[in-house]
Amino acid sequence: MHSEGTAGRDSGHGQGEDSPRGADGGWAGDFLRSDSTEHAQSWPEPASQPSQAPDRAAAPAPHHVIDGRYELLHSLGRGGMGEVWEALDTRLDRHVAVKGLLGRDAVGAATQEQMMQRARREAAAIAKIKHPNVVAVHDRVESGNQVWIVMDLLDARSLADLMRAEQRLPVRRTAAIGLQVLGGLRAVHEARVVHRDVKPANILFAKEDFAILADFGIATFDGAVPLTRAGELIGTFKYLAPELLAQTSQESAATPASDLWSLGVTLYEMVEGRHPFDRPNEYEVLVAACQSDPLPMEHGGDLAEVVVRLMHKDPRRRLSAQSAEEMLRKILRASSAKPDPVPVPKPPPVPPQAPPQQPEPPKKGVPGWQKLSAAVVCGALLAGLGWFAVDRMRGDGEAETGARPGQGSQSEPYIKRHPFLKVGVKADQPGLSEKTKGGKYRGYEIDVAYAIAHDMGYSRDRVIFEPVSSENRSTILQKGDVDLVIATYSITPERKHAKAPDYSVAFAGPYYVASRSFMVRKKAKTVSIDDSRMLRKRQFEVCTARSSTYESWLPEAGYNMTESLPNGYDRCVRDLLDPASSVYAVSTDDVILAGFVKNNLSELKRLDSGPGAEGYGVAMKPDEKRLKGEVCSALKKIMNDGVWEELYAKHLAPLLNRTNPPNKPKLAEC
Repeated sequence: MHSEGTAGRDSGHGQGEDSPRGADGGWAGDFLRSDSTEHAQSWPEPASQPSQAPDRAAAPAPHHVIDGRYELLHSLGRGGMGEVWEALDTRLDRHVAVKGLLGRDAVGAATQEQMMQRARREAAAIAKIKHPNVVAVHDRVESGNQVWIVMDLLDARSLADLMRAEQRLPVRRTAAIGLQVLGGLRAVHEARVVHRDVKPANILFAKEDFAILADFGIATFDGAVPLTRAGELIGTFKYLAPELLAQTSQESAATPASDLWSLGVTLYEMVEGRHPFDRPNEYEVLVAACQSDPLPMEHGGDLAEVVVRLMHKDPRRRLSAQSAEEMLRKILRASSAKPDPVPVPKPPPVPPQAPPQQPEPPKKGVPGWQKLSAAVVCGALLAGLGWFAVDRMRGDGEAETGARPGQGSQSEPYIKRHPFLKVGVKADQPGLSEKTKGGKYRGYEIDVAYAIAHDMGYSRDRVIFEPVSSENRSTILQKGDVDLVIATYSITPERKHAKAPDYSVAFAGPYYVASRSFMVRKKAKTVSIDDSRMLRKRQFEVCTARSSTYESWLPEAGYNMTESLPNGYDRCVRDLLDPASSVYAVSTDDVILAGFVKNNLSELKRLDSGPGAEGYGVAMKPDEKRLKGEVCSALKKIMNDGVWEELYAKHLAPLLNRTNPPNKPKLAEC
């Protein structure tokens, strides 16, 4: 019996229990720091191959070019059967990570073919998945009996690194990281792939705590050719689900539930700082996983229920990924109003009959029927190997039930019925909300949307942005194409009580208050304009967006508005810059104009703000009272927790050349 898998990033710290074992060794971890760190340079050679001189000699030298495209720059790390290089994609002029087999002169043809099959399999598994919390593969190249996988190069460290540095993580941080990993796992499982090696070493951070699930070297999927024999164990012993210890074909037995068990073990380790089946050797860990309760959680708090249900010994009764996500979001919502706990002296001991933060029954033991089933199932394998159970079973209890009572439809969070939050935004307002050439959205309102979504329990990958204009945003909202509109939507009585076709909307906010203003050319077409009064006096044409509040305000204030109004301000700006156009100014909110000016400082300028102000609100259907309540709750936290000031400093202060933020708006519509 042996295990196979990947030598993760934590391999640089020695061949500990967190590393997969086996005669075949494993692949190098997918992503390592691009700088020369100790982790990237001190990977051990596999214990079964004490001398690697032949492999080193056969390994490609730096600056070797693969497939005429990928120039190897330097090695980032190696494991038993693979090496990761930083490479230059000479075709696209970008740095990537290239993962390839080590030199294989010393192995037989059958082993070489198996190694190449695994490499092809990993590339095929990752290529099926498109998700921000899952590592992305760009290319697979086969050259000279070698398989190369081309992936993103990330300056990252693993969760294993973080846990070594901090020992234990707070419940809230653990839940936040776990929620991201679950999002990635759901995408993996929806692609009909099973990872089979979920563990801290294979969870990387692209930036701060943005988690990425990596290393699919032993993943399996529909149609995959089996690479193991009966009786072989695949993966890392400490994270193997009990059902995988009893099957004649572990590949066929691997299911999404097996990955969820591994995640449960990982969450336990994150918050407790130790393994749930803390035993002196791997043999005893395997036996305990089959027959014993996890060690009681001392620091799990609300997270304990999620972990216990993820580690149900019967995979059919294990917590689903969707249910686990909902429970983690609930933990984050409950803890968002208070800071992460700091270390404090231990409270006085609590009698065993009432462990702290554990719901009734007092001890969450494995139900008797479940332990009997697990013992029979795992016993076949353990007995066949001449192993004997050494841990006695502890405690009895009732099986965990599913949903909690008292969660009627009226009290359901919005995310329960809407797994994705669709937000209408504008794509042409620099600094506020714009779509980049790469197809992503950025700006102040985009980050406001993310902050609201986060408080509602949505991860960033479950927020979908849809482009809207001043003219169509209410229609798109009423059609149900979006849940919210965050698009410099000014709160006015007319919009709250409009009739078809200008549908009425409900607002939450305002989240920002802007002043009315004008933008003109620095070098005017016939006369220099330094004051909005000149625009009115000379009756120069002023352009604004159709269906904006300026469509009615400009004529009322005595300005000469262009006859044909565009859907957005982009065309207004083009007309202003066109010497042949009769447009002399663009009128809208000061913060919108500031973005256009910053993008064209040599030709445009913004006049001093005029009378009047526009409060921007988050718009939704009037009958979505639950949604409005959640948005208002999120906005209150944005205003009270310093988020509003941070977003202003990041996005708006550079636009408005005003370091000190204005007074925060009062949430009149909440």
